[in-house]
Amino acid sequence: MDYLAAVEWVRNNEAVIKGNIVKYRNFSPYEECDYMQEAFEAAMNATLRVKTKDISFEAAFWKIFRRQISLFTPNPNDRSNGSNSIPSHLCSVDLDSISMKRRARKKRKAPNVESIYNTVSHLLTEKEQQILNLALGIADEGKLSNYEIAERLGCSATNIRDTLGRANRRLKALVMKGTIDPSRLR
Repeated sequence: MDYLAAVEWVRNNEAVIKGNIVKYRNFSPYEECDYMQEAFEAAMNATLRVKTKDISFEAAFWKIFRRQISLFTPNPNDRSNGSNSIPSHLCSVDLDSISMKRRARKKRKAPNVESIYNTVSHLLTEKEQQILNLALGIADEGKLSNYEIAERLGCSATNIRDTLGRANRRLKALVMKGTIDPSRLR
């Protein structure tokens, strides 16, 4: 099966896939379109797996898809249906107590995101700079979501998410190494 046939298979089986993700949606802040994006990615990976192993496309797809969504969907009560992270809907906070604490604290000057970006951007790749610039809202149109950035650049939201992750890991490593001193970035 080639990539185009895999995409068509996902579209033809969309109802079955959506039925399968219902058990994950109860514990997740993610939208249905996020899960469908993972389904398309799993289909692409399944086409590669089918070529190297003697298994059917459907078997490869479901194994990859379930593993992928289990990694990012929190469900501490059942390891077979999600990660052991705390579900976002269980994270309730007394908002009044937070606002009172904030008012009582000394007001801190918010960091200048654009200044910090300009200071560290030369340490990133050109693609990471471009995507981080759009995600932080330094561009004229303000902050853009991963979906908006992906649409603008003609790629998938997964690619945007992965690139932002690489940029964050690169910057974190540079802070840990001492190349970037966070105290000087205010």
